[in-house]
Amino acid sequence: MNFCAKCGNQLKPDARFCGKCGETISQDQELRGIGSAYTTSQIGISAVKPVSGLEFRMPNSQRRIVNLWLFLMAVFLFCVFLPSIIGMDGMNGGFFMSFMAGFCVIMSLVVILVYRSRAKQLDKILAGEGRIAVWHYTPDEWIRFIAADYEEDKKIKRTLFFVVAIISVIVGILLTITLQDAIVLLIITGIIAIVAIPAFLAPHFRYRKLQHSEATTLISEKGVIVGKMFHLWAGLGARLDQVVINTEEEPNLIEFTYSMPTRNGREEQVARLPIPKGKKQDAIIIANYFNARII
Repeated sequence: MNFCAKCGNQLKPDARFCGKCGETISQDQELRGIGSAYTTSQIGISAVKPVSGLEFRMPNSQRRIVNLWLFLMAVFLFCVFLPSIIGMDGMNGGFFMSFMAGFCVIMSLVVILVYRSRAKQLDKILAGEGRIAVWHYTPDEWIRFIAADYEEDKKIKRTLFFVVAIISVIVGILLTITLQDAIVLLIITGIIAIVAIPAFLAPHFRYRKLQHSEATTLISEKGVIVGKMFHLWAGLGARLDQVVINTEEEPNLIEFTYSMPTRNGREEQVARLPIPKGKKQDAIIIANYFNARII
C-alpha cells in the first residue's frame, strides 16, 4: 500500500500516476527522507538511530502499572492465608475466600508478566531504539485532534455496545422461551449493564488522558506514543497490519492498525496520530515505509 507524496491519495499497485492529482510516481519516491531528520540512507535501515530534533522524554507508564499489580498481588496473597490467620471456618466462607484470593494472585501474575514485557519495550523506545519521528503540535492542533479522537472512539465503542446488546437480547429471548425461566432475561440485562460501563466511560477517560498529555507523538519501529498513550505491536504475538493516511479527518491522521491474539481470535486496535502542519509528506513516507515492511 503506497500513497501519493503530493496529495496523500492511496495508490494502486505499480501505479505510474496518481489518480487524484496526476502526480508522476517515481520508484524511489519512498526514499526521499523524512523531513530534515533523516537522509535517504537512514530510512532503509532496520534499526533507526535517533538524531537531533527527535528528543522525547516521559515516565515509563507501563512500569507504574507493574508496580501497582505487584502491590495488589501481595494483598491477594495475604488474603489467601487470612481465613486461617483470623480463625475463619472453611465451611463458613474461608475456603471460598482463599480460592478467590488465589485466583486473583494468578490473574495478577499474568498481568505483571504482560506489562513487564511492555515496560521493557517502552524502555527501549524511550532510549531511542528504532525511533523514526517525533512530532510536536500547536495547542489548537492538539485540541482539535483530541476532540475528533473522542468522537471517533465514542462512535466505535457505542456501535460495538449496541451490537453486543442486540445479540444478547435475542439470545436471552430465545433461552427464556426454551427454558421457560424469566431469570435468563435478568442475567442478560446484567451482562448488558456490565458491557455498557466501558462502552460509555472508556472514551471519556481516553479524552481526559489526552487532554492532560503533552502535545507530542513519537513513532518508532515497534510502536507509537500519543501523548501518554502507548501502542505496541512487538512481542506476545502482536503485529502491525497496515498504516494508512486518513485525509477525511481534520486534522489529517496517520493510522497504525495492529492486532494481538486473544481467546476469541485476534483483537484489532488502531493508533491514530494527527499529522502536524507541514508534515504530510513525512507522514506519507512513513506510511509507505511501514507498509513495505509489512508486505
